[in-house]
This record gives sequence, structure tokens and C-alpha cells, in this order.
Amino acid sequence: MARLPDAESTLAVVERIASAPTAPYHERQVIRAIESELRTLGIATNLDAYGQLHARTHRGNAAHPFALVAHTDHPAFDITSARGREGRARVLGGFYERLFAREVRVRVHDDDGGDPFGAVLDDWTRAPDVDHNSLGNCRIRAERELRAGQFAVIDIPSLEARGDELHLRAADDLALCAVIVLAFAALKDDGRPHDVHAVFTRAEETGLYGARLVAEDGLVPRECVVVSLEASRALATARPGAGVVVRPGDIYNTFSNDGEKFLRVARERLAAAGIPTQRALLTGGTCESSAFVRMGWTTTAIALPNVNYHNMADDSDDFVPEIVRLSDLRGAVALLVEAAAAGAADEDESWWPDVRRVPEHIRTLMRDRH
Repeated sequence: MARLPDAESTLAVVERIASAPTAPYHERQVIRAIESELRTLGIATNLDAYGQLHARTHRGNAAHPFALVAHTDHPAFDITSARGREGRARVLGGFYERLFAREVRVRVHDDDGGDPFGAVLDDWTRAPDVDHNSLGNCRIRAERELRAGQFAVIDIPSLEARGDELHLRAADDLALCAVIVLAFAALKDDGRPHDVHAVFTRAEETGLYGARLVAEDGLVPRECVVVSLEASRALATARPGAGVVVRPGDIYNTFSNDGEKFLRVARERLAAAGIPTQRALLTGGTCESSAFVRMGWTTTAIALPNVNYHNMADDSDDFVPEIVRLSDLRGAVALLVEAAAAGAADEDESWWPDVRRVPEHIRTLMRDRH
């Protein structure tokens, strides 16, 4: 029977991964945190030519291998020029322009770690840059000397747990990177056949670039069912606390029924164990499955309903934490474990064999009465 991962250990993994600062093109610290978690599990990893982390867990023979894909970046700021303690910082990713009408407090980081320090953004300048999904740039004034090549993140806590609510600086998509790690941990102890690859991509927020490179270069086996994992905008049809969402498509693309059917088998197993799930078309944005389905891959997707998507709330002019539910996150892990086993066994939903073939007496009836 499907089962949830332990709540305390789940939260610990999320905290270790989500504490790493990140930005498009500056994902190194998150990659290291994920690599450390996988190494603890005894799972080998490797980096591709673009600095993206790959891993695999498998047992026995699997009819349909999976490739779980989550991105390691989040909207943030790239310091493009600096002189002393002042410079310019370019927005990277989908932040609303209205939030720069007042000063914005950030923390400045180096790619290789070190001691971060505070800074303030102001003097918003609109300067659209399509290649980097940037609406413009700001002046940055810092507590210490700046240099071009550093990056800055919104100055809010990386994680605060408030009951079932997880308030995160970057639920999108670090919470789902943690889901993959937790699914690998569960599969390591699961005796059923499975074959699951993982890719932790980069630069999703600026153009799905990491996922597009994986698809274009064929960096996972072509026979894989690609599953994108996201913390997507909560909607009336995708409610926080009502379970992980099986996502048949995003705002632009419809994904593959042949891939989603294994998630539907998993939903049946979770339902039997009393674990809620949802299924909804999520139109709040584009996810990485779009990078694969447009190139002919078999794809599907899951998402956690994300309140305050990209740190923005309709009723606030300040940046705020993203909020996902621990219960939804634990359900996502259970769903992926069951889907991997279902794919390995090439299973169908319980109702489908009954409708695959029209009963002979109905066939005869319709042939005789026309």
C-alpha cells in the first residue's frame, strides 16, 4: 500500500536544500546541497556539460523508465556592474514591476558560498531583456564592497514551518528538488522494479534553458517518461492542502496521456491509502515538460499548489514567502514512488481493461439496429 514519508525527516531534507541561495545561472550552492543528500543515500551523481546534476536509481527490469525533472533556480538578481558598495542589479525571472516602487531588501551571495551580506535595491529602470526574462534593473547599495558576477536574493527566511504550511523563499522549485531526493530515498528501500532518472536543471526561470538543453542534446534516455515537478500557482481548481496535483498541461502545451496514465494508477493507490491527490490543468505558467513534449518526448507533470507564487501576493506591495503544504509535498513523494512502480510493470488504471474492448453483445446490438 502507498505510504507517506516521515514528516520530520521530510522537513529536514526540505530545509537543507531550501536554505541554499539561488538565482538563474547561480545555482551552484543548491546543486551541492542536492548532491550531498544523494551521496548520503549512496546514489551516484554526475554533472553534464551545462552544470546540471543527474542521478539514477533502478531495480530489476522496468517497462517504462522515468525521468524526474526539477529546476534549481528561482527569480532573483544578477549584479552586472559594481563600484565600491554600489552597482546595478538585473532582475532575472518573473517578478512584477510594481514591487520595485519602493526599496527592496536583499542578501548578496557569491557562487562558491562565503558570508552573505545585506543590500538595498532602488532606482528601478525598465529595460526588457527577453533572453534573460528580465523586465529591468535596479541600483544596489550594499553593506560591503560589491563585484560584478555576484547575485542577490530577496531578504526573507529560507524556510519557516507553521504547522502544515511551509513558508519558503523559493518553494519554486527547491521544494520539488527535495521531493525528488525523498522519492529516491523511498525507492532505495522499495523492492519493486523501477528505473528512475533525475535531472536537476538550471536557468528555468529565464527560458526553460536547462530543460531545453537536456531535451535537445538527449541527456536522458529517449524511452523515459519525463515528469516535470513544479510549485505552481495555486488556483481554485488546485487548492493547497488538497493533495499533490497531477498536471495534464500548462498554459501553452498539453502533455502525454501515455505518460500520465502511470500517475493515474498511482492516484488510485494513494486513494486506497487515504492520501488525497488532485488533477487540474494549471494555467499559471509554463513548466519544463513543455520543453520535452514539443520535441516529441512522452511527458507528464505534477505540481504543489503554491500560494504567493514568485514571492508576490495580490494584496501586498512587498515580496513575501511562497507557501506550500507539507502534506501535499509528502503526497507528491508517495505518488512518484507508486508511479515509478506502475511504469515499470506497465500497469493500467483499474477501470481501463473494462472499457478497452466493447462487449460483444453491444457490438451485435449496434450492428443489428442501424
